[in-house]
Amino acid sequence: MYKIQRKLFSQNFLHSRKLVSQLIGKSSIGKNDLVIEIGPGKGILTEQLIEHAGHIFGVEIDAQWCTYLHEKFRDVQNFTLYQADMLSWQLPAYPYKVFANIPFSIEGKIIRKLIDDVHPPQDCYLVVMKELAYRLCGQGGENMFLLMHKPWFDFSIIYHFRPTDFEPVPNVDAVLFRFTLKKIPLLPIAEKDRYMRFITDGFGNGEAVYKNLTRKYGREKIEKAFQMVSLHRKVRPNSLMLKDWIILYTMFTQ
Repeated sequence: MYKIQRKLFSQNFLHSRKLVSQLIGKSSIGKNDLVIEIGPGKGILTEQLIEHAGHIFGVEIDAQWCTYLHEKFRDVQNFTLYQADMLSWQLPAYPYKVFANIPFSIEGKIIRKLIDDVHPPQDCYLVVMKELAYRLCGQGGENMFLLMHKPWFDFSIIYHFRPTDFEPVPNVDAVLFRFTLKKIPLLPIAEKDRYMRFITDGFGNGEAVYKNLTRKYGREKIEKAFQMVSLHRKVRPNSLMLKDWIILYTMFTQ
């Protein structure tokens, strides 16, 4: 039996096979799906994904865990292991899903990589800190991240874990966070980069949206747009709903 002593790639692992099986069983993952698992570690998730999915790509940065996983799953035909840093690993250009128990220390970077890639996952389930998931799901109001990504993605919290579900026990609360591609996007995917730049311009340095956009697009165009959607000149970025941003963007790009 391997004993992994190092804490270089510190991770809190789910240990209940029953719980993991229930969560994967309730997901959208099926026998026709390619699933990427980030940081398989002990392989508890991997065992269940092998049973539910068509093929699994495991991406593990730690050499000792890779040795352990190669030995554990050496006879499994639908599991491919890559020793690599997920943050620099190239995502597939064909459809895939993600199910992973990722390190809390880099959860934000992993989400950014997945969601902003040219080829994002069709469906993604990540174990993350509750505080982060609440922000990403808009609890407490719309934020820049949500406004940038909601035209193409839906966000939700699937499950609230107990600290004792993990080994070692974390000092934070964790949830299973999900984001999935909309079947009918609110904007064409080809508009994504341009729309995200528009949101960035609108937020500016936190001043009124009117003032921020005037700097970039000119007063005449902004004045006309604000009048058409009945927006006050002093409205702040976080006060606008997604529909307002999309209307403004559409008017400026016509």
